[in-house]
Amino acid sequence: MKLCYHFTLIEIDSIYTSDLALQTVVPRSTVENINKDGKVRIEKSEELDLFLRHLHETGTVIYFSIEVLRDNIMLDPKWMIDALKLLINAQPNLPVNLADNNTKSSSPAASAAHSDITQKWSDFKEKGILTVELVDVIWTKEKHPDLHQHKDHILMIMEQLNILARPRTFNEMGEKVENYYLTPCMLRQGSPGEFVSLEQDVRLVSTPVLCCVFRGKYLPPPIFHRLIAACITRWPVSRKKDTSEHLIFCGCCMFDLDLFHRLTLYCRNHIVFARITRLVIDEVKIPEARLCSRVRKFITLNLSKITSCLGQNLQYELRTQCPPSHMDSEHSMVCLSPPFEMWLADEGHDQDAPITPEHMNYARLCVALITVCGNALRKILFSNFPVPYADIYQVILANRQKLIRRPGRPLLNNDQISLLFPDPLGNKVGTLDQFDISVLYILIRNVSTVLEPITGWNMDPYDQPRDTSLGASVERIRSFRNHISGHSADGRISRQGLEDYWSKFEAVIRDIEVELGEQVCSQELEKQRRQVISIYEAC
Repeated sequence: MKLCYHFTLIEIDSIYTSDLALQTVVPRSTVENINKDGKVRIEKSEELDLFLRHLHETGTVIYFSIEVLRDNIMLDPKWMIDALKLLINAQPNLPVNLADNNTKSSSPAASAAHSDITQKWSDFKEKGILTVELVDVIWTKEKHPDLHQHKDHILMIMEQLNILARPRTFNEMGEKVENYYLTPCMLRQGSPGEFVSLEQDVRLVSTPVLCCVFRGKYLPPPIFHRLIAACITRWPVSRKKDTSEHLIFCGCCMFDLDLFHRLTLYCRNHIVFARITRLVIDEVKIPEARLCSRVRKFITLNLSKITSCLGQNLQYELRTQCPPSHMDSEHSMVCLSPPFEMWLADEGHDQDAPITPEHMNYARLCVALITVCGNALRKILFSNFPVPYADIYQVILANRQKLIRRPGRPLLNNDQISLLFPDPLGNKVGTLDQFDISVLYILIRNVSTVLEPITGWNMDPYDQPRDTSLGASVERIRSFRNHISGHSADGRISRQGLEDYWSKFEAVIRDIEVELGEQVCSQELEKQRRQVISIYEAC
């Protein structure tokens, strides 16, 4: 193999005239050493990286500068094609490599292993599900030692090229990436009838169908296949509720954008169709416009990347389906219509990221913290004042100087002062229903009769789990507030994390109710919990 590329920056030709010519993948460190010994050197690592990416763009090598791939360079791009051809053309009578080489082929273990591989082969051919075990059987160490040696690197490159993708799922523990691949180019099954019925569910409302209409009435199938693979890496593929099978078929696929929205993609002839449906909850009856805009940007950006990588001058126009109908309709037309604006909603400064179930869990947790735990603190404050409830505002007003002018570090910041004392003259106190947890905490500590917990104020009370006093409960709620809303880095929490916090909330509310001798907020907390459970079951 000879590299037909003229350059003066690096003597990479020496790779192909040395023993390395027999290798298909070489470490980047090898190229760096050749660069150091060359007559003309690239001094900076960034410049060498730029040069390797240039070779990649011209089709000379395969190289990606991302962290997991940058340490190796594939010298012959054709080798990647050969590896993919081996996967696509694999036959069902593949040999089975058993862990025990002494096992006879007629043994039950050998028969079971062969049956398992045959099933995996069938799933790959019909459903596009590619397992690592099947890859090992196809790229055997005996017949294809180079492929077997660099298996992980090749699969990661195929992921980067959107040839295949590992699906994502969300469960009680949060996000999970599956240990198998979906290969859109291998899908053979057409969409079943229930796929259409999912779109026609009376509980769902839909956007107008966005259409990417390719000019010249020409759309190579690999473009849609790679778009599907890109979407698989971004959103979880929807599943049938009864069998948990992926809703991905030849020419169509469904994705869960969040708990309430689904994206359906179709490809017919030279048109890519996209529709977002939303589960009707309460009074919300239309899909979220900003989400539609993000999806449209993701689709168009990836279509542009894919067409440019294929080296074809393919252009398309954005249209909407008119009249609205099922996307699989043979007679649907496309035109520019007013509902098209939903797909073009202005995102402002909104980050280009999907709303995941973990984000929804975090939002529910914040609602429970603000409403249930906030009301619990108000109840404690009302029940532990040295004066009747009607005079509570007078007591707060009488302690104004203490609250805002304490020597050293003031108790209240400027925002809290404005919330507590909205009147600049200091003759009026704000409404207690508007006080947040931080203000309520300060009032309980400095104005009420609640006793200090065993661990002291502003200390984590979980060092004293047996302390169920009101002071300890107040400190636990303060700790909840700090960890949930004060120190969250990304606004996400898994379902299991949500359940754990809910259990902690229940324990604190129970302690408060025992100390006060009356019901506080336990019913409201249980109501919110049932609502979340019903949403999970519906989805």
